[in-house]
Amino acid sequence: VIYQVTPRLGTCAGTPFQVTVTVNPTPEIENTTAIICSGDPFTISPTNTVVNGVGNIVPANTTYTWTVATNANVTGQSDQATGQTSISQTLTNTSNTVQTVTYTVTPRSGATGNCVGQTFQVLVTVNPRPRVANQTIETCSNTHINYTATNGGPNNNIVPANTQYTWIIKTDNNRITGQSAQSTAQANFAQTLRNTTNAQETIVYTLIPRIGTCVGTPFDLTVLVNPTPEIAAKTTAICSEGTFTVSPTNAGNGALDIVPAGTTYTWVVTPNNNVTGETSVSTAQTSISQALTNTTNQVQTVIYTVTPKSGVTGNCVGQTFQVSVQVNPKPFVQTINQIVCSASPFTITPANGNGNIVPTGTTYTWTFVDNANVTGEANGTAQTNITQTLTNTTTIP
Repeated sequence: VIYQVTPRLGTCAGTPFQVTVTVNPTPEIENTTAIICSGDPFTISPTNTVVNGVGNIVPANTTYTWTVATNANVTGQSDQATGQTSISQTLTNTSNTVQTVTYTVTPRSGATGNCVGQTFQVLVTVNPRPRVANQTIETCSNTHINYTATNGGPNNNIVPANTQYTWIIKTDNNRITGQSAQSTAQANFAQTLRNTTNAQETIVYTLIPRIGTCVGTPFDLTVLVNPTPEIAAKTTAICSEGTFTVSPTNAGNGALDIVPAGTTYTWVVTPNNNVTGETSVSTAQTSISQALTNTTNQVQTVIYTVTPKSGVTGNCVGQTFQVSVQVNPKPFVQTINQIVCSASPFTITPANGNGNIVPTGTTYTWTFVDNANVTGEANGTAQTNITQTLTNTTTIP
């Protein structure tokens, strides 16, 4: 700015002279903000944006020094006493929530005048970045898995709220079915895995956690898939008053039956009023077994709905299966006393009822106690009735 100055003493004006004032620029910078993910650098490089006297004034070669308000949940922040061409540091958020770091910055213009401006603030928002140690979980075959990592713990995991996951299969296992990779971020790791064997199997996934745009370090999730019994329906047949025993065995090759070692069974029975001996059992048994009596002369069926549970490995409960027991009737005939005349045939055909149980098609086999005074008696085999002609060779019965 050039001033034309006229000096004067009373009415005597002196010779005009010029005063030239050189006004060097001083930085004037508004507060500013930055948003980063934990572990990333931020860089603030103010630019001159003055329009009609409004905006930042940033002379060429402006440098910056600063002090920082310490945040105990953030590492990497530090004061800077040596002029820098920008405000920049790498900050790490050690928590699972958003943290802020405030810098108070002093700008200084370049070589022309070296003018120091008013301080301004840089507010840096440091979003958390998920960090999870390798994990191992255990599940039962055919059970839906919903896994989310937990914050803290012995490995100091960092798991912000609303963390999402994508995953790949790192180590596959052809004895497990149901596994799949996921490239779209999900709120949790979800799979339903079937172990096709009767022993524990392992599969390993690599999960990539993220919160918003902040992608965490991949970690391995090892899933131990314990076997769950898978048993097809069974049928068996016994005679009345007999005992049935069903002891499923492992078939292998991924087919039914899958019977882990130590599998036990409980069951409920559908009552049949014509059968006695059937009872529900709530105490685990190593096999399905009961003694049943058919009180009729017809075939009867008893249905057991059985719940299998694997042994000590996982203690996994399988789907129920049915055991159908056919209880064939057993003939029961009360003692028969028959009076006949000598040399006349007798025929005895026991009838069902009145205490007798005589199924259709019952046959009879017999032996006899010899009587020297009677002739005509003989053993019989598989006859439809008991018949002979006996002759009494005496004069008394």
